[in-house]
Amino acid sequence: MEGKIELEQYYESYGEGRPIVMIHGSYATTSTWKRMLPLIPQGHRCILIKLPGHCGTPQPEDFELAMVETELSIIEAIIAKECDEPIHLVGHSYGGVVALAMALKGQVKLAQLSLFEPVATWVLELENDRPMLATVNDFLQDYRSSVEQNQPEACGKVIDFWSASSEFAQFPDEVKTMMSTLERNNVRHWDICTTFPNEAFDLVTLNVPTNIVFGSQSNTVAHAIAGHLHTLLPNARSTKISGASHGLVGSHAQACAQAIFSQ
Repeated sequence: MEGKIELEQYYESYGEGRPIVMIHGSYATTSTWKRMLPLIPQGHRCILIKLPGHCGTPQPEDFELAMVETELSIIEAIIAKECDEPIHLVGHSYGGVVALAMALKGQVKLAQLSLFEPVATWVLELENDRPMLATVNDFLQDYRSSVEQNQPEACGKVIDFWSASSEFAQFPDEVKTMMSTLERNNVRHWDICTTFPNEAFDLVTLNVPTNIVFGSQSNTVAHAIAGHLHTLLPNARSTKISGASHGLVGSHAQACAQAIFSQ
């Protein structure tokens, strides 16, 4: 991302009204939200963020030393340009990691925070959850090896890990092909998810109203992260979507839309 950043290439905007900023996950695009958008009540403007290296945006430059600040600097600039009131910040999967980092940084005024299965595995370290950390580390060792060896459809390991099923096999071939081009980006995301941030201990002071949403069928690691965040955050509530897995914002769009607006 050399030179001046062209912010317009990093987001899409739909509707008018109170701003909702939505951040998709790894191996994904803004189409993550396509089933939810028609379910958002009128009077809201949805700003869909495109993560660096996704949706045709330039690749990030920090692969060797990955930093979430790369995403935050872009999203903060978009919010400063487009939003003149506190926002409802929504993130799914890795997008939830970015959203949580933004909330902890405290540079953007938030009205509400909605996290759909945030994969912030550093929370497991914060809470010394050794069984779940071991599960993550065992998976990552195998996955990183698969990527390094250029094994076909290594990306599917991540999908099946978080969904706790063989979900990747059901994806259309064109989606599998697109995802395979994002493996380097995904490894970068894992580097960020597993890095214990300096702001970790500030979770207990993050008072923004937060809804943590997870699917009943997802990996127990996702459940553990959601549970720890619910315990740590002082103004959080937890919503379990019955029958849903990690792709819940698409498969259970109605329930997810209701979750972010329920009190």
